[in-house]
Amino acid sequence: MFAVPGWSVSASALKQQSLPTQAKPQANESAKPNVKDNAKSNKRKRDDHVTKKNVDSMYRQHIEGSLKPPKPWEVKRAKAEQKFKDQQADASKQDQDTDAASASVPETSADGQGEGKASKKRRRNKKKGSQQEAQQDNSAVSAETPAAEALPSAPPRTAATLTPLQQAMRQKLISSRFRHLNETLYTTPSEKALELFTTSPELFEEYHAGFSRQVKESWPSNPVDGYITAIRTRGAIHAPKRGNKPDPKARGLALPRRPQGTCTIADLGCGDAQLHRALIPNSRKLNLKLHSFDLHAPKDSPITKADISNLPIEDGSVDVAIFCLSLMGTNWVSFVEEAWRVLRSDGKGECWVSEVKSRFGKVTRKKAQIGAKRTLTKAEKKKLNKKKKGDDADSDVDEDDIFAEDARPAQDDETDISAFVEVFRTRGFVLKSETVDKSNKMFVKMEFVKHGAPAKGKHASAAPAAAGNGKKRFIERPGAAEKRMSAEEEAAVLKPCVYKIR
Repeated sequence: MFAVPGWSVSASALKQQSLPTQAKPQANESAKPNVKDNAKSNKRKRDDHVTKKNVDSMYRQHIEGSLKPPKPWEVKRAKAEQKFKDQQADASKQDQDTDAASASVPETSADGQGEGKASKKRRRNKKKGSQQEAQQDNSAVSAETPAAEALPSAPPRTAATLTPLQQAMRQKLISSRFRHLNETLYTTPSEKALELFTTSPELFEEYHAGFSRQVKESWPSNPVDGYITAIRTRGAIHAPKRGNKPDPKARGLALPRRPQGTCTIADLGCGDAQLHRALIPNSRKLNLKLHSFDLHAPKDSPITKADISNLPIEDGSVDVAIFCLSLMGTNWVSFVEEAWRVLRSDGKGECWVSEVKSRFGKVTRKKAQIGAKRTLTKAEKKKLNKKKKGDDADSDVDEDDIFAEDARPAQDDETDISAFVEVFRTRGFVLKSETVDKSNKMFVKMEFVKHGAPAKGKHASAAPAAAGNGKKRFIERPGAAEKRMSAEEEAAVLKPCVYKIR
Protein backbone atom coordinates (compact mmCIF):
# COMPACT_ATOMS: atom_id res chain seq x y z
CA MET A 1 0.00 0.00 0.00
CA PHE A 2 1.15 3.53 -0.65
CA ALA A 3 0.49 6.55 1.49
CA VAL A 4 -2.30 8.94 0.42
CA PRO A 5 -2.29 12.48 1.81
CA GLY A 6 -5.22 12.96 4.21
CA TRP A 7 -5.94 9.23 4.44
CA SER A 8 -2.83 8.04 6.22
CA VAL A 9 -3.43 6.40 9.64
CA SER A 10 -0.69 6.04 12.17
CA ALA A 11 0.27 2.57 13.27
CA SER A 12 -0.33 3.45 16.94
CA ALA A 13 -4.06 3.93 16.26
CA LEU A 14 -4.47 0.47 14.86
CA LYS A 15 -5.54 -2.35 17.14
CA GLN A 16 -5.11 -6.00 16.65
CA GLN A 17 -8.41 -7.82 15.88
CA SER A 18 -8.88 -11.21 17.45
CA LEU A 19 -11.04 -13.92 15.78
CA PRO A 20 -13.75 -15.74 17.83
CA THR A 21 -12.70 -19.05 19.21
CA GLN A 22 -14.24 -22.00 17.42
CA ALA A 23 -14.33 -25.58 18.39
CA LYS A 24 -11.81 -27.60 16.55
CA PRO A 25 -13.33 -30.18 14.29
CA GLN A 26 -12.76 -33.74 15.17
CA ALA A 27 -10.48 -35.78 13.08
CA ASN A 28 -13.26 -38.01 11.67
CA GLU A 29 -15.47 -35.03 10.58
CA SER A 30 -15.05 -33.06 7.40
CA ALA A 31 -13.61 -29.57 7.53
CA LYS A 32 -16.71 -28.24 5.58
CA PRO A 33 -19.09 -26.45 7.91
CA ASN A 34 -22.55 -28.03 8.53
CA VAL A 35 -25.29 -25.68 7.22
CA LYS A 36 -28.16 -27.48 9.04
CA ASP A 37 -26.43 -27.12 12.41
CA ASN A 38 -25.96 -23.40 11.83
CA ALA A 39 -29.66 -22.99 10.93
CA LYS A 40 -30.73 -24.89 14.06
CA SER A 41 -28.43 -22.78 16.22
CA ASN A 42 -29.87 -19.60 14.72
CA LYS A 43 -33.46 -20.75 15.44
CA ARG A 44 -32.61 -21.52 19.01
CA LYS A 45 -31.35 -17.96 19.50
CA ARG A 46 -34.92 -16.52 18.93
CA ASP A 47 -36.59 -14.99 21.92
CA ASP A 48 -40.11 -16.24 20.98
CA HIS A 49 -41.64 -18.25 23.78
CA VAL A 50 -43.95 -20.91 22.30
CA THR A 51 -46.72 -22.26 24.53
CA LYS A 52 -49.90 -24.24 23.96
CA LYS A 53 -51.93 -21.05 23.95
CA ASN A 54 -49.98 -19.08 21.37
CA VAL A 55 -48.86 -21.92 19.14
CA ASP A 56 -51.62 -21.20 16.61
CA SER A 57 -50.75 -17.55 16.25
CA MET A 58 -47.01 -18.32 16.16
CA TYR A 59 -47.56 -20.87 13.39
CA ARG A 60 -49.51 -18.40 11.27
CA GLN A 61 -46.92 -15.70 11.93
CA HIS A 62 -43.68 -17.57 11.25
CA ILE A 63 -44.72 -20.48 9.01
CA GLU A 64 -47.66 -19.23 6.95
CA GLY A 65 -46.64 -15.58 7.14
CA SER A 66 -50.35 -14.54 7.05
CA LEU A 67 -50.44 -12.95 10.48
CA LYS A 68 -48.53 -9.90 11.54
CA PRO A 69 -46.63 -9.99 14.81
CA PRO A 70 -48.96 -9.09 17.69
CA LYS A 71 -48.54 -5.70 19.16
CA PRO A 72 -47.52 -5.33 22.82
CA TRP A 73 -50.96 -4.23 23.96
CA GLU A 74 -52.54 -7.23 22.23
CA VAL A 75 -50.19 -9.59 24.01
CA LYS A 76 -50.95 -7.90 27.30
CA ARG A 77 -54.69 -8.15 26.68
CA ALA A 78 -54.45 -11.83 25.77
CA LYS A 79 -52.51 -12.57 28.97
CA ALA A 80 -55.13 -10.72 31.03
CA GLU A 81 -57.96 -12.66 29.43
CA GLN A 82 -56.21 -15.93 30.00
CA LYS A 83 -55.57 -15.02 33.61
CA PHE A 84 -59.24 -14.18 34.08
CA LYS A 85 -60.29 -17.50 32.57
CA ASP A 86 -57.94 -19.37 34.88
CA GLN A 87 -59.42 -17.55 37.88
CA GLN A 88 -62.95 -18.43 36.76
CA ALA A 89 -61.98 -22.06 36.35
CA ASP A 90 -60.49 -22.13 39.84
CA ALA A 91 -63.57 -20.42 41.28
CA SER A 92 -65.95 -22.88 39.63
CA LYS A 93 -63.88 -25.80 40.90
CA GLN A 94 -63.94 -24.34 44.40
CA ASP A 95 -67.74 -23.85 44.18
CA GLN A 96 -68.20 -27.47 43.19
CA ASP A 97 -66.16 -28.61 46.16
CA THR A 98 -68.13 -26.30 48.46
CA ASP A 99 -71.49 -27.49 47.10
CA ALA A 100 -70.45 -31.11 47.59
CA ALA A 101 -69.40 -30.39 51.17
CA SER A 102 -72.55 -28.44 51.99
CA ALA A 103 -74.85 -31.09 50.55
CA SER A 104 -74.97 -32.85 53.92
CA VAL A 105 -75.04 -29.68 56.06
CA PRO A 106 -76.82 -26.78 54.29
CA GLU A 107 -75.48 -23.30 54.94
CA THR A 108 -77.99 -20.73 56.21
CA SER A 109 -77.91 -17.02 56.67
CA ALA A 110 -78.03 -15.14 59.96
CA ASP A 111 -81.83 -15.27 60.11
CA GLY A 112 -81.91 -18.95 59.21
CA GLN A 113 -83.43 -18.47 55.77
CA GLY A 114 -81.79 -18.97 52.39
CA GLU A 115 -78.13 -19.36 51.55
CA GLY A 116 -75.18 -17.71 53.20
CA LYS A 117 -73.64 -14.49 51.94
CA ALA A 118 -70.46 -16.20 50.76
CA SER A 119 -72.37 -18.76 48.72
CA LYS A 120 -74.55 -16.08 47.11
CA LYS A 121 -71.50 -13.98 46.27
CA ARG A 122 -69.79 -16.94 44.62
CA ARG A 123 -72.87 -17.68 42.54
CA ARG A 124 -73.10 -14.07 41.38
CA ASN A 125 -69.42 -14.05 40.42
CA LYS A 126 -69.84 -17.33 38.61
CA LYS A 127 -72.83 -16.04 36.65
CA LYS A 128 -71.11 -12.76 35.80
CA GLY A 129 -67.98 -14.55 34.68
CA SER A 130 -69.92 -16.92 32.39
CA GLN A 131 -71.68 -13.98 30.75
CA GLN A 132 -68.38 -12.17 30.13
CA GLU A 133 -66.85 -15.36 28.77
CA ALA A 134 -69.77 -15.84 26.35
CA GLN A 135 -69.42 -12.26 25.13
CA GLN A 136 -65.69 -12.72 24.57
CA ASP A 137 -66.27 -15.97 22.66
CA ASN A 138 -68.87 -14.28 20.45
CA SER A 139 -66.52 -11.38 19.73
CA ALA A 140 -63.68 -13.76 18.92
CA VAL A 141 -65.87 -15.78 16.56
CA SER A 142 -67.12 -12.69 14.80
CA ALA A 143 -63.55 -11.40 14.44
CA GLU A 144 -62.22 -14.65 13.00
CA THR A 145 -65.22 -15.35 10.70
CA PRO A 146 -64.85 -13.57 7.37
CA ALA A 147 -67.75 -11.50 6.00
CA ALA A 148 -68.15 -13.80 3.01
CA GLU A 149 -69.02 -16.75 5.27
CA ALA A 150 -71.80 -14.88 7.09
CA LEU A 151 -75.35 -16.21 6.73
CA PRO A 152 -77.27 -14.54 3.87
CA SER A 153 -79.98 -12.14 4.89
CA ALA A 154 -83.60 -12.64 3.82
CA PRO A 155 -84.22 -11.35 0.30
CA PRO A 156 -86.28 -8.18 0.10
CA ARG A 157 -89.84 -8.28 -1.17
CA THR A 158 -90.14 -8.19 -4.91
CA ALA A 159 -92.91 -5.58 -4.91
CA ALA A 160 -90.70 -3.09 -3.09
CA THR A 161 -87.85 -3.41 -5.55
CA LEU A 162 -89.81 -3.32 -8.81
CA THR A 163 -89.48 -0.23 -10.94
CA PRO A 164 -92.59 1.37 -12.49
CA LEU A 165 -91.74 -0.26 -15.81
CA GLN A 166 -91.37 -3.68 -14.18
CA GLN A 167 -94.66 -3.26 -12.33
CA ALA A 168 -96.42 -2.39 -15.60
CA MET A 169 -94.91 -5.46 -17.25
CA ARG A 170 -96.02 -7.61 -14.32
CA GLN A 171 -99.60 -6.36 -14.69
CA LYS A 172 -99.49 -7.22 -18.39
CA LEU A 173 -98.38 -10.75 -17.56
CA ILE A 174 -101.24 -11.14 -15.08
CA SER A 175 -103.73 -9.90 -17.68
CA SER A 176 -102.25 -12.25 -20.27
CA ARG A 177 -102.64 -15.14 -17.85
CA PHE A 178 -106.32 -14.26 -17.33
CA ARG A 179 -106.96 -14.09 -21.08
CA HIS A 180 -105.38 -17.51 -21.52
CA LEU A 181 -107.58 -19.06 -18.81
CA ASN A 182 -110.67 -17.32 -20.17
CA GLU A 183 -110.02 -18.62 -23.68
CA THR A 184 -109.50 -22.13 -22.28
CA LEU A 185 -112.91 -22.08 -20.56
CA TYR A 186 -114.62 -20.99 -23.79
CA THR A 187 -112.95 -23.57 -26.04
CA THR A 188 -113.19 -26.70 -23.85
CA PRO A 189 -116.19 -28.64 -22.49
CA SER A 190 -117.29 -28.11 -18.91
CA GLU A 191 -115.99 -31.52 -17.85
CA LYS A 192 -112.43 -30.56 -18.81
CA ALA A 193 -112.78 -27.20 -17.07
CA LEU A 194 -113.99 -28.92 -13.90
CA GLU A 195 -111.01 -31.28 -14.02
CA LEU A 196 -108.65 -28.33 -14.54
CA PHE A 197 -109.85 -26.45 -11.45
CA THR A 198 -109.93 -29.66 -9.43
CA THR A 199 -106.27 -30.42 -10.09
CA SER A 200 -105.17 -26.76 -9.84
CA PRO A 201 -107.60 -24.91 -7.53
CA GLU A 202 -105.34 -21.86 -7.39
CA LEU A 203 -106.28 -21.11 -11.01
CA PHE A 204 -109.85 -20.35 -9.91
CA GLU A 205 -108.76 -17.48 -7.67
CA GLU A 206 -106.28 -16.29 -10.27
CA TYR A 207 -108.97 -16.25 -12.96
CA HIS A 208 -111.52 -14.32 -10.90
CA ALA A 209 -108.89 -11.86 -9.69
CA GLY A 210 -108.19 -11.01 -13.34
CA PHE A 211 -111.93 -10.94 -14.07
CA SER A 212 -112.54 -8.41 -11.28
CA ARG A 213 -109.65 -6.27 -12.56
CA GLN A 214 -111.13 -6.27 -16.07
CA VAL A 215 -114.58 -5.29 -14.77
CA LYS A 216 -113.18 -2.31 -12.88
CA GLU A 217 -110.90 -1.09 -15.67
CA SER A 218 -112.86 -1.55 -18.91
CA TRP A 219 -116.51 -2.47 -18.33
CA PRO A 220 -119.18 0.28 -18.31
CA SER A 221 -121.25 -1.76 -15.84
CA ASN A 222 -121.53 -5.24 -14.39
CA PRO A 223 -124.65 -7.25 -15.31
CA VAL A 224 -124.65 -8.80 -11.85
CA ASP A 225 -125.41 -5.40 -10.33
CA GLY A 226 -128.48 -5.13 -12.54
CA TYR A 227 -129.72 -8.54 -11.41
CA ILE A 228 -129.21 -7.63 -7.76
CA THR A 229 -131.32 -4.49 -8.21
CA ALA A 230 -134.02 -6.38 -10.13
CA ILE A 231 -134.32 -9.08 -7.46
CA ARG A 232 -134.60 -6.49 -4.68
CA THR A 233 -137.21 -4.51 -6.60
CA ARG A 234 -139.30 -7.47 -7.72
CA GLY A 235 -138.86 -9.26 -4.40
CA ALA A 236 -140.50 -6.36 -2.57
CA ILE A 237 -143.67 -6.83 -4.67
CA HIS A 238 -145.96 -9.44 -3.16
CA ALA A 239 -148.87 -11.22 -4.79
CA PRO A 240 -152.33 -9.95 -3.80
CA LYS A 241 -154.16 -11.78 -1.11
CA ARG A 242 -157.27 -13.77 -1.81
CA GLY A 243 -160.27 -11.59 -2.51
CA ASN A 244 -158.17 -8.55 -3.49
CA LYS A 245 -157.79 -7.34 -7.04
CA PRO A 246 -154.25 -7.51 -8.45
CA ASP A 247 -152.45 -4.26 -9.09
CA PRO A 248 -152.22 -3.78 -12.89
CA LYS A 249 -148.92 -1.90 -12.52
CA ALA A 250 -147.36 -4.79 -10.63
CA ARG A 251 -148.60 -7.46 -13.01
CA GLY A 252 -145.69 -9.59 -14.18
CA LEU A 253 -143.15 -7.79 -11.97
CA ALA A 254 -143.35 -9.95 -8.84
CA LEU A 255 -140.91 -12.82 -8.52
CA PRO A 256 -142.33 -16.31 -9.08
CA ARG A 257 -142.98 -17.85 -5.68
CA ARG A 258 -144.15 -21.10 -4.18
CA PRO A 259 -147.36 -21.42 -2.17
CA GLN A 260 -145.28 -20.89 0.96
CA GLY A 261 -144.08 -17.57 -0.47
CA THR A 262 -140.47 -18.65 -1.05
CA CYS A 263 -138.58 -17.82 -4.26
CA THR A 264 -135.65 -20.12 -5.03
CA ILE A 265 -132.92 -18.53 -7.18
CA ALA A 266 -130.05 -20.54 -8.72
CA ASP A 267 -126.99 -18.63 -9.91
CA LEU A 268 -125.49 -20.98 -12.51
CA GLY A 269 -121.82 -20.10 -12.95
CA CYS A 270 -121.71 -17.69 -10.03
CA GLY A 271 -117.98 -16.91 -10.14
CA ASP A 272 -117.05 -15.36 -6.81
CA ALA A 273 -120.73 -15.45 -5.63
CA GLN A 274 -121.25 -11.69 -5.77
CA LEU A 275 -125.02 -12.14 -6.20
CA HIS A 276 -125.24 -14.36 -3.12
CA ARG A 277 -123.18 -12.05 -0.91
CA ALA A 278 -125.24 -9.01 -1.91
CA LEU A 279 -128.66 -10.63 -1.34
CA ILE A 280 -128.02 -12.83 1.70
CA PRO A 281 -128.50 -9.96 4.23
CA ASN A 282 -132.05 -9.36 2.87
CA SER A 283 -132.87 -12.96 2.02
CA ARG A 284 -135.13 -13.44 5.04
CA LYS A 285 -137.00 -10.19 4.48
CA LEU A 286 -137.46 -10.90 0.76
CA ASN A 287 -138.12 -14.61 1.48
CA LEU A 288 -135.39 -15.83 -0.90
CA LYS A 289 -133.55 -19.13 -1.09
CA LEU A 290 -130.22 -18.80 -2.89
CA HIS A 291 -128.09 -21.44 -4.63
CA SER A 292 -124.66 -20.72 -6.16
CA PHE A 293 -122.92 -23.21 -8.46
CA ASP A 294 -119.51 -23.09 -10.12
CA LEU A 295 -116.53 -25.26 -11.07
CA HIS A 296 -114.71 -24.66 -7.77
CA ALA A 297 -115.81 -23.96 -4.21
CA PRO A 298 -113.22 -22.11 -2.10
CA LYS A 299 -113.13 -22.69 1.63
CA ASP A 300 -115.78 -20.83 3.68
CA SER A 301 -117.69 -19.78 0.55
CA PRO A 302 -121.40 -20.30 -0.28
CA ILE A 303 -120.51 -21.89 -3.63
CA THR A 304 -121.42 -25.49 -4.46
CA LYS A 305 -118.90 -27.19 -6.71
CA ALA A 306 -120.67 -28.67 -9.73
CA ASP A 307 -120.70 -29.03 -13.49
CA ILE A 308 -123.51 -26.79 -14.80
CA SER A 309 -124.54 -29.52 -17.21
CA ASN A 310 -125.24 -31.83 -14.24
CA LEU A 311 -126.57 -29.92 -11.23
CA PRO A 312 -127.02 -31.66 -7.84
CA ILE A 313 -130.62 -30.42 -7.29
CA GLU A 314 -134.04 -31.93 -7.88
CA ASP A 315 -136.30 -31.45 -10.87
CA GLY A 316 -138.55 -28.38 -10.73
CA SER A 317 -137.03 -27.06 -7.48
CA VAL A 318 -135.94 -23.64 -8.81
CA ASP A 319 -138.06 -20.58 -9.59
CA VAL A 320 -135.40 -18.38 -11.27
CA ALA A 321 -132.23 -19.60 -13.02
CA ILE A 322 -129.57 -17.03 -13.92
CA PHE A 323 -126.87 -17.30 -16.57
CA CYS A 324 -124.77 -14.18 -16.08
CA LEU A 325 -121.90 -14.43 -18.61
CA SER A 326 -121.66 -18.13 -17.74
CA LEU A 327 -122.70 -19.90 -20.96
CA MET A 328 -119.07 -20.88 -21.46
CA GLY A 329 -117.69 -24.05 -22.91
CA THR A 330 -118.37 -25.92 -26.08
CA ASN A 331 -121.35 -27.72 -24.46
CA TRP A 332 -123.24 -24.59 -23.35
CA VAL A 333 -126.45 -25.97 -24.90
CA SER A 334 -126.48 -28.68 -22.21
CA PHE A 335 -126.53 -25.88 -19.61
CA VAL A 336 -129.82 -24.67 -21.10
CA GLU A 337 -131.25 -28.19 -20.97
CA GLU A 338 -130.24 -28.53 -17.33
CA ALA A 339 -131.88 -25.20 -16.50
CA TRP A 340 -135.11 -26.48 -18.06
CA ARG A 341 -134.93 -29.56 -15.83
CA VAL A 342 -134.49 -27.73 -12.52
CA LEU A 343 -137.09 -24.97 -13.22
CA ARG A 344 -140.69 -25.30 -12.12
CA SER A 345 -143.12 -26.68 -14.70
CA ASP A 346 -146.23 -24.52 -14.15
CA GLY A 347 -145.30 -21.84 -16.70
CA LYS A 348 -143.77 -19.52 -14.11
CA GLY A 349 -140.16 -20.67 -14.03
CA GLU A 350 -137.89 -17.94 -15.42
CA CYS A 351 -134.41 -18.09 -16.96
CA TRP A 352 -132.42 -14.83 -17.03
CA VAL A 353 -129.56 -14.58 -19.52
CA SER A 354 -126.86 -11.94 -19.94
CA GLU A 355 -124.17 -12.38 -22.61
CA VAL A 356 -121.48 -10.44 -24.43
CA LYS A 357 -122.62 -8.91 -27.73
CA SER A 358 -119.48 -9.99 -29.56
CA ARG A 359 -120.52 -13.64 -29.14
CA PHE A 360 -123.63 -13.16 -31.30
CA GLY A 361 -123.86 -12.61 -35.04
CA LYS A 362 -124.81 -9.36 -36.76
CA VAL A 363 -128.07 -8.52 -38.48
CA THR A 364 -127.90 -9.03 -42.25
CA ARG A 365 -129.26 -5.90 -43.94
CA LYS A 366 -130.86 -5.64 -47.36
CA LYS A 367 -130.78 -2.60 -49.55
CA ALA A 368 -134.51 -2.68 -50.21
CA GLN A 369 -137.14 -4.92 -48.72
CA ILE A 370 -140.74 -4.71 -49.88
CA GLY A 371 -143.45 -4.81 -47.25
CA ALA A 372 -143.45 -1.61 -45.21
CA LYS A 373 -144.24 1.96 -46.17
CA ARG A 374 -142.13 4.91 -45.18
CA THR A 375 -143.60 8.29 -44.36
CA LEU A 376 -143.92 10.59 -47.40
CA THR A 377 -143.88 14.32 -47.48
CA LYS A 378 -146.85 16.32 -48.83
CA ALA A 379 -144.99 17.16 -52.04
CA GLU A 380 -144.18 13.48 -52.66
CA LYS A 381 -147.80 12.50 -52.07
CA LYS A 382 -149.04 15.11 -54.55
CA LYS A 383 -146.55 14.00 -57.21
CA LEU A 384 -147.44 10.35 -56.65
CA ASN A 385 -151.15 11.06 -57.09
CA LYS A 386 -150.49 12.94 -60.31
CA LYS A 387 -148.36 10.08 -61.63
CA LYS A 388 -151.12 7.58 -60.91
CA LYS A 389 -153.68 9.77 -62.76
CA GLY A 390 -151.25 10.29 -65.62
CA ASP A 391 -151.00 14.04 -65.14
CA ASP A 392 -147.28 14.02 -64.29
CA ALA A 393 -145.47 11.24 -66.08
CA ASP A 394 -142.06 12.76 -65.46
CA SER A 395 -142.31 12.56 -61.67
CA ASP A 396 -139.11 11.43 -59.94
CA VAL A 397 -140.98 9.54 -57.20
CA ASP A 398 -140.59 5.77 -57.62
CA GLU A 399 -143.13 3.36 -56.23
CA ASP A 400 -140.37 1.02 -55.00
CA ASP A 401 -138.98 3.79 -52.79
CA ILE A 402 -142.32 4.11 -51.08
CA PHE A 403 -142.53 0.45 -50.06
CA ALA A 404 -138.82 0.08 -49.24
CA GLU A 405 -138.20 -0.01 -45.50
CA ASP A 406 -135.04 1.31 -43.88
CA ALA A 407 -134.02 -2.22 -42.83
CA ARG A 408 -132.77 -0.88 -39.46
CA PRO A 409 -134.03 -2.57 -36.30
CA ALA A 410 -136.10 -0.70 -33.76
CA GLN A 411 -133.00 -0.30 -31.58
CA ASP A 412 -129.92 1.04 -33.26
CA ASP A 413 -128.03 -2.22 -32.72
CA GLU A 414 -126.87 -4.89 -35.13
CA THR A 415 -126.74 -7.82 -32.68
CA ASP A 416 -128.71 -10.77 -34.04
CA ILE A 417 -130.12 -12.99 -31.27
CA SER A 418 -132.57 -14.91 -33.47
CA ALA A 419 -130.51 -18.11 -33.64
CA PHE A 420 -129.84 -17.95 -29.88
CA VAL A 421 -133.57 -17.60 -29.18
CA GLU A 422 -134.24 -20.55 -31.48
CA VAL A 423 -131.94 -22.78 -29.40
CA PHE A 424 -133.88 -21.85 -26.26
CA ARG A 425 -137.21 -22.40 -28.04
CA THR A 426 -136.31 -25.96 -29.03
CA ARG A 427 -135.35 -26.61 -25.39
CA GLY A 428 -138.76 -25.63 -24.04
CA PHE A 429 -138.34 -21.87 -23.44
CA VAL A 430 -140.21 -18.83 -24.74
CA LEU A 431 -138.71 -15.33 -24.83
CA LYS A 432 -140.39 -12.39 -23.13
CA SER A 433 -140.33 -9.76 -25.85
CA GLU A 434 -140.29 -6.80 -23.50
CA THR A 435 -137.24 -8.06 -21.60
CA VAL A 436 -134.71 -7.87 -24.47
CA ASP A 437 -132.24 -5.13 -23.57
CA LYS A 438 -129.49 -4.09 -26.00
CA SER A 439 -128.91 -0.63 -24.54
CA ASN A 440 -125.55 -1.60 -23.04
CA LYS A 441 -122.69 -1.36 -25.54
CA MET A 442 -121.16 -4.66 -24.35
CA PHE A 443 -123.99 -6.93 -23.15
CA VAL A 444 -127.42 -8.23 -24.13
CA LYS A 445 -130.02 -9.09 -21.50
CA MET A 446 -133.13 -11.21 -22.01
CA GLU A 447 -135.55 -13.33 -20.01
CA PHE A 448 -137.12 -16.66 -20.94
CA VAL A 449 -140.01 -18.62 -19.45
CA LYS A 450 -140.19 -22.39 -19.25
CA HIS A 451 -143.11 -23.16 -21.55
CA GLY A 452 -143.96 -26.67 -22.71
CA ALA A 453 -141.84 -29.68 -23.61
CA PRO A 454 -138.51 -29.38 -25.43
CA ALA A 455 -138.41 -30.40 -29.07
CA LYS A 456 -134.70 -31.31 -28.99
CA GLY A 457 -132.07 -32.34 -26.48
CA LYS A 458 -131.84 -34.93 -23.75
CA HIS A 459 -135.26 -34.02 -22.31
CA ALA A 460 -137.10 -34.15 -25.64
CA SER A 461 -138.70 -37.50 -24.74
CA ALA A 462 -140.22 -36.05 -21.58
CA ALA A 463 -143.65 -34.52 -22.12
CA PRO A 464 -144.78 -32.52 -19.07
CA ALA A 465 -148.01 -30.60 -19.29
CA ALA A 466 -147.51 -27.22 -20.90
CA ALA A 467 -148.83 -24.71 -18.43
CA GLY A 468 -148.19 -21.58 -20.50
CA ASN A 469 -150.95 -19.05 -20.86
CA GLY A 470 -150.19 -18.24 -24.50
CA LYS A 471 -150.17 -14.46 -24.11
CA LYS A 472 -148.82 -12.24 -26.86
CA ARG A 473 -145.93 -11.07 -24.74
CA PHE A 474 -144.13 -14.28 -25.77
CA ILE A 475 -142.40 -14.19 -29.15
CA GLU A 476 -143.57 -17.03 -31.38
CA ARG A 477 -141.38 -17.35 -34.46
CA PRO A 478 -143.51 -18.39 -37.43
CA GLY A 479 -141.96 -21.16 -39.45
CA ALA A 480 -139.29 -21.84 -36.85
CA ALA A 481 -140.33 -25.47 -36.51
CA GLU A 482 -139.33 -26.14 -40.09
CA LYS A 483 -135.81 -24.79 -39.51
CA ARG A 484 -133.61 -27.35 -37.82
CA MET A 485 -129.99 -26.86 -36.78
CA SER A 486 -127.47 -29.58 -36.15
CA ALA A 487 -125.68 -29.91 -32.80
CA GLU A 488 -122.54 -28.33 -34.26
CA GLU A 489 -124.53 -25.39 -35.64
CA GLU A 490 -126.25 -24.86 -32.30
CA ALA A 491 -122.94 -24.86 -30.44
CA ALA A 492 -121.58 -22.30 -32.94
CA VAL A 493 -124.45 -19.88 -32.27
CA LEU A 494 -122.41 -18.37 -29.44
CA LYS A 495 -118.88 -17.57 -30.54
CA PRO A 496 -116.06 -18.20 -28.05
CA CYS A 497 -114.13 -15.25 -26.70
CA VAL A 498 -110.75 -15.73 -28.37
CA TYR A 499 -108.11 -13.04 -27.94
CA LYS A 500 -105.63 -11.89 -30.52
CA ILE A 501 -102.02 -12.93 -29.97
CA ARG A 502 -100.04 -9.94 -28.73
